[in-house]
Amino acid sequence: MKFGFHRISGLSLKLALTITVVVAGVAFTIGAVMVTIDWQRFHRELEGKALLLAHSVSATAADDILRKDHWSLFKTLKKMAKEGPDELRETRIVTAMIIDPEGLVLAHLHPNDHPLGLPLTHRDEREEQLSIAIRKIRSPRIFSSDIGIFSNRRFLEGVVPIYSDQILLGFVRVRLSHQELFQKAQRSALIILGLTLALVVLGSLLGATISRRITKPLTALTEGMEAVGRGELSGIGPVLVKDDDELGRLAATFNNMARELAEKKSLEEQIAVSEKLVALGRISAGVAHEINNPLAGLMNCIDTLKKHPNDQELVDRYLPLLDKGLNRIKNIVESLLIELRAEDAQVTDNASSLEDLRGIVESEISGRNIDFVWDNDLGQDVLINKRRVQQIVLNLLKNSIQAVPEAGMVKFKTFREGNSVILEVSDNGSGIPPEYRNQLFDPFFTTKNNGTGLGLWIVYRLVESMRGVIEVETEVGKGTLFQVTLPTMEVYT
Repeated sequence: MKFGFHRISGLSLKLALTITVVVAGVAFTIGAVMVTIDWQRFHRELEGKALLLAHSVSATAADDILRKDHWSLFKTLKKMAKEGPDELRETRIVTAMIIDPEGLVLAHLHPNDHPLGLPLTHRDEREEQLSIAIRKIRSPRIFSSDIGIFSNRRFLEGVVPIYSDQILLGFVRVRLSHQELFQKAQRSALIILGLTLALVVLGSLLGATISRRITKPLTALTEGMEAVGRGELSGIGPVLVKDDDELGRLAATFNNMARELAEKKSLEEQIAVSEKLVALGRISAGVAHEINNPLAGLMNCIDTLKKHPNDQELVDRYLPLLDKGLNRIKNIVESLLIELRAEDAQVTDNASSLEDLRGIVESEISGRNIDFVWDNDLGQDVLINKRRVQQIVLNLLKNSIQAVPEAGMVKFKTFREGNSVILEVSDNGSGIPPEYRNQLFDPFFTTKNNGTGLGLWIVYRLVESMRGVIEVETEVGKGTLFQVTLPTMEVYT
């Protein structure tokens, strides 16, 4: 047997990838949140360090400013930059300075670039705007550069005003590099990235394990369902699922269904055999009855002619009876042979093969004033069982032609509806009386003087052999419609 493993393996891959992506997404989100939190924490720590360094200078700067002791101010800045508190020694100080309220330099770590007593030299307009903003503050503040995040010019600056008897003497500015902040954030990000990758690997393994556990029973169920779809009920073994979960219950339900279907199929086969035997018995009895009756009359005619071979009056009377009786027997035998040949036929062709019947039906009508409408709307892509469908259409059309009076109408129409092929034969004849409707498809039932009663029975048997449905709508005095619904070829072949 051939099964579709590619579909299950595709599901397994999708499930494993989905779990991996979900785990990776969750890990990345948690990692991003943790990196953000660490960045904010490190930023706050750096702000605290800048203010702490600025306060350490401002503590002794007021007296030096009042004495105009610029050398002491410079030494205080150098000492802060070299020594500083133990917890701040690893922090890189970009620059530090003391300026007066007018922006003149009182002390600077880089005196060659920023001479004492002169306005602070600015590298660009941003630096100048920053100095203007700093001279306006009256309490400790933190300023940060607005340079791009990956620029080596990013800094964080702590500014502390210097007061003496509530008189503003100047400002201490300590500028720290963001390098330490980046290094800590980078270490944190690398750790989180490593954990994320580890979780992705674990998620992949977990996804593969879970998908295998789920898809393995699904594979077995799929194989079983495909076998059921092909009608291979006898060869289906039970689907084994050890876990007592939803999949386990699904497998148990499928096993019960498969077992019941196998039992049902076996029972249907037995019933079909019984029905065939019953049908064979009915046909045998009908054939015996329909042939024995004319045979008895034929034998009497022959015996009489033997006794009176020279009686021309008897010859003229009995020869037509012999001809009629023998033709009836011939028609019955031919009808049975046609039914047997059509029911066993497996010739597949497209729906255009129905056009072969059009000429046959028109020749059948020839000489009668009957309006015949032919509307075959099935395309070349629709396949049919040629012999069976042709026999159904031909029998129904012949039946309708015989039922309509002069100036009557017979219409044949075909079309496709979903997965079904619809055949319709209608006429405006006398219709079928209610008392005859339950016997329409019985063998040898006929209301015609020269009918065999096998035409509609053959139609019914052929439709049933293709698992189709035949329906009749009729009204006395208005006509009859026979509608045959057949599944498409891929279903019933």
